[in-house]
Amino acid sequence: MALILPAYAKLNLTLDVTGRRPNGYHDIDSVMQTISLHDLVMVEPTDCRVFEVVGPAIDGENLVLKAARELEGRVGRPLPFTIRLFKRIPMGAGLGGGSADAAAFLKAANLLYALKLSPGELVEIATAVGQDVPFLLGGGTVRATGLGSTLSPLPPLPSSWRFLVVSPPVEISTRAVYGAVDGAAPTARRTPALIAALQAPTLTLPRERGREMLEGGGGELFGNDLEPASRRLFPALDEAINRLRDAVPGLTMSGTGAALFALFDRRQDAERGLDGVRELGYPAWLCRPVPAAA
Repeated sequence: MALILPAYAKLNLTLDVTGRRPNGYHDIDSVMQTISLHDLVMVEPTDCRVFEVVGPAIDGENLVLKAARELEGRVGRPLPFTIRLFKRIPMGAGLGGGSADAAAFLKAANLLYALKLSPGELVEIATAVGQDVPFLLGGGTVRATGLGSTLSPLPPLPSSWRFLVVSPPVEISTRAVYGAVDGAAPTARRTPALIAALQAPTLTLPRERGREMLEGGGGELFGNDLEPASRRLFPALDEAINRLRDAVPGLTMSGTGAALFALFDRRQDAERGLDGVRELGYPAWLCRPVPAAA
């Protein structure tokens, strides 16, 4: 029997870098959200190991195969499989595609092989695979702190809201971006302000001035402390952001980039933004927020 699961992309609605540890890793404070842009992961138990990708080839470390190794190490036996990965999430874009694929594989394998691993055990395995994998096991709207794998659920976004997601064709090195951030610059601390807005009795998006972003007394609530480093290290990204913000002023970078997003509460506004971005020749999607898995 084969199982096919969606692997949902994620957005960092905020990303505050709150410090740098002696080992070089960074502490962050981020609101993360799964969105409807997704890969498909098909897993089938077999007597040999087969891995196929339909779509762009995967460069660098394959997190699905790393997840398989970690899972086999945990259960103490080989788990032969056929995996077919149907790629739609752009790679190297800060959307967590590889991590989402790994999370979908872990969920599928736990069911297909009747491993009966608890959610906590799956999270332990996911943490060994990558920092975003624990979040993508469940998804939804979550605050991520520490290295990004300490998770606290937040109220879900309205299902009627839409994200315009744009992916300039610039592949970003996450390691290079974080390596350029020494932790000395003060964070904008957007995350606490966005969380306060999400937890308020009512949450609305302003429509004036055509700026599709959350704004409040503390200023813009969406934003990313890593954007200056990403733009400085990758001039093509800097150029793309300048062009795109002329069309959609509220675009915000996700993760280390290159993907950007803007949030709309009216579909017609989102479609108008999509048309403007596509006229510039950039790949773009309209996505809905995906709630946490039951």
